[in-house]
Amino acid sequence: MNAFLAVDLPALVALLLAIIACATVGNWLVLRRESLAADATAHAVLPGLVGGYLVTGTRSPWAMLAGALVAGLLTIVLARFVVRATRTGAATALGVVCTAFFALGVALLETQGARQVDLDPSCVLFGSLETLFVATRESESSLLAWVTALPRPIWTLTAAAMLAVLASVIFAKEFAIRAFDPSFARVSGAAPRWTDDTRVIATTLAIVAAFEAVGSVLVIALVACPALAAAPFARSVRGQMLLSIVIAMPIAIAAYLASAHAPMWLGTTNPLNAAGTVACALAAAVPLSHGVARICQRKFHAGNAFNRRPV
Repeated sequence: MNAFLAVDLPALVALLLAIIACATVGNWLVLRRESLAADATAHAVLPGLVGGYLVTGTRSPWAMLAGALVAGLLTIVLARFVVRATRTGAATALGVVCTAFFALGVALLETQGARQVDLDPSCVLFGSLETLFVATRESESSLLAWVTALPRPIWTLTAAAMLAVLASVIFAKEFAIRAFDPSFARVSGAAPRWTDDTRVIATTLAIVAAFEAVGSVLVIALVACPALAAAPFARSVRGQMLLSIVIAMPIAIAAYLASAHAPMWLGTTNPLNAAGTVACALAAAVPLSHGVARICQRKFHAGNAFNRRPV
């Protein structure tokens, strides 16, 4: 098996699945102006990971994932409680809860002997894209052997991406009503409150699943940047979702390959961090897309005779 199939392709598959999962739920967060919820959930993952280890006494991936999921859901619930109790803004509430959860995670690491969890700043921030690879025997070179040897985070991301897409398709009308006209949704009953809970669960699962593979920095970028880059060109929610994924995928692939070949191009000793490079590329795509949209709009209006003013 060549190096690309064993090392690069599994990482690219994980990256593309993370884009599908995070960009799908990210569009709803951007429409509701709640992109900071992704930041809060990503920070809340740290005490969840440590708590999963402390409760089970093992570093089992499923224990860690369950703890992170519980912590992510608690973050959203507590942020809502703070908003209702203090009547402050959602961004302020998320900032308070986010800081408290992250501080709790650091305190647990320092005081409860949980350093055995093997968490460090690079793992939390940048994930483990570079460590996702397929190891098969030399005699097993079939596609089935490659698929069965895929790392576990890829299967977790697959489930999260399927849930995010399924929830967005089934509850598209309810999510859209609550995003564009929450007052009408509350009065008419066209979008019950439990649809918000469904969206929160799908969002938390997507962020937690992606956090393990790509880290908190790239998770936040995947939630916000694709939707913001597609917004100037979209004419519908469905169009924005599809366009955000179409825009993000080639950018992410190009950035990943650029990070892997940085020593050859830049003459450096070590390659660039894949998650950080992809996050920077996606962030740069946002102002670029808005600039291109504005230029196209000016040219369209300038060339349209009906929009010309008489001299």
